[in-house]
Amino acid sequence: MRVRQDSPLRQMRELQDTVLQALASEQRRSRQGGARAAAWRPPMDLAVSADEYVLLLDLPGVTREQIEATAYDGVLRIRGVSQQPEDVSGATEIRAERPTGQFTRAVHLPTDADLNEISAKLTDGVLEVRVGRRGPQSSRIEIAIGQ
Repeated sequence: MRVRQDSPLRQMRELQDTVLQALASEQRRSRQGGARAAAWRPPMDLAVSADEYVLLLDLPGVTREQIEATAYDGVLRIRGVSQQPEDVSGATEIRAERPTGQFTRAVHLPTDADLNEISAKLTDGVLEVRVGRRGPQSSRIEIAIGQ
């Protein structure tokens, strides 16, 4: 039995090869400054305990110097850039799945967040930000009525 040369399976393999080559070429151009690397959103977890909020951000390969963390008007904002490592000499990239480029994450903190009690540390590619919580405050205020 003879198999036709233009079988759908063969066409799909050729298309896959073409797409992978195009993606590798685009990644090389973005590393060389020919094209801008795309923005991405690192995955994030947010937890709460009795006395603090804990935010965890996955930032593999990102250094402290590449991260900026700010808190203003109840918003915690993390931004930075992830750069692709140098090419392996003589190697041609086949697949590039790791995110690169600029990233930003912003979290609106609850009203009991204490922006004066914030700490952050980067360990093994995970940024951990801890924000303290103020104790419970009464929402009822007695107002003296004047004459």
